[in-house]
Amino acid sequence: MRDLGFKKEISTGYYLDPFSGYQEKKITIESRYDEITGVACRILPYRMRITQKPDMDFYLEKSPESLCPFCPDLFEKTTPRFTPDIVEEGNFKRGEACLFPNAFPYDQNNNVAIFSSRHFVPLNELTPEFMHDGFAVCRDYFHRVVEMNLGYKYCSINWNYMPPAGGGMIHPHLQTIAGYKPTSFMQKLLTSAHNYAAASNGDNLWNNLIALEKKADKRFIANTGVVCWLTSFAPKGMAGEIDFIFREKTSLFDLTESNFNEFLTGLSKVFNYLYVNNFISFNMSFYATMTNNNYFFVQGKIVPRFVIYPLGTSDLNYFEKLHNEIICPTVPEELCRELQPYFNTVA
Repeated sequence: MRDLGFKKEISTGYYLDPFSGYQEKKITIESRYDEITGVACRILPYRMRITQKPDMDFYLEKSPESLCPFCPDLFEKTTPRFTPDIVEEGNFKRGEACLFPNAFPYDQNNNVAIFSSRHFVPLNELTPEFMHDGFAVCRDYFHRVVEMNLGYKYCSINWNYMPPAGGGMIHPHLQTIAGYKPTSFMQKLLTSAHNYAAASNGDNLWNNLIALEKKADKRFIANTGVVCWLTSFAPKGMAGEIDFIFREKTSLFDLTESNFNEFLTGLSKVFNYLYVNNFISFNMSFYATMTNNNYFFVQGKIVPRFVIYPLGTSDLNYFEKLHNEIICPTVPEELCRELQPYFNTVA
């Protein structure tokens, strides 16, 4: 089985520590590079902890229901609608969930989906039942896109939960993208998968990744039905990264209702872990092709986000933004061990 391209290098430094009478202290930094994702990161020699949950009132006071365009009082007046050729009613609905065009789009086909009329939902209440219709209405939109024969090949479902993760609204919502070309990061995943197959007589990168990570037993969290849960070798965030891969699912439309339910159950377990550990925010992206691609499995990533108190400093700095390297004080292997008990419990 071909090597996955996980590279690791240890470096050491020294300084005189004022907290130990200026005795010489040795520090160790582990540099990692993941050839699959192209992510470089530096694992620092300590485990970051958020000592207390941030005050939610700070965010809620700045984003009241009375000013929220996703809440019932303003929704009909302020949310965009689709043209009748896409959906006659102007938006897609499933129960309380509703999908509509993004008023400030990142892409020509960038939409917003709210889960319900509820303005604020804490992490521990993001249950599979609560999330179901929000994800389902995104799938309804993608099915309609295929019916219209627009030729789109790639799609994603994305989530900025709460302001520390770039969420412009407290009201929980997803964003969808569909298009002819993948985003830059998804293109990297596709290219890595094609190159791996070419160099290994047609082996599937994702099958081998899952098999090798399960055998290594360092970052493999659990299997939940067809969904495999892992921590990333080289995370994209300071608090680490949780990956999910749908085994043998080579298109969004391969996923059954049962598969999505498995995914949402696992997602809620991750959110419970974050809640218990005082996080209030995360980014999530769910990547899929819209036509079968045997090199690519439907998959995604969850990155916990936070601000550093007491100044409310961002968890991103010049290393991430200007040097393309992640500073990560969270050891991925430790994060995996902490998440495993949440997946061992009965849903």
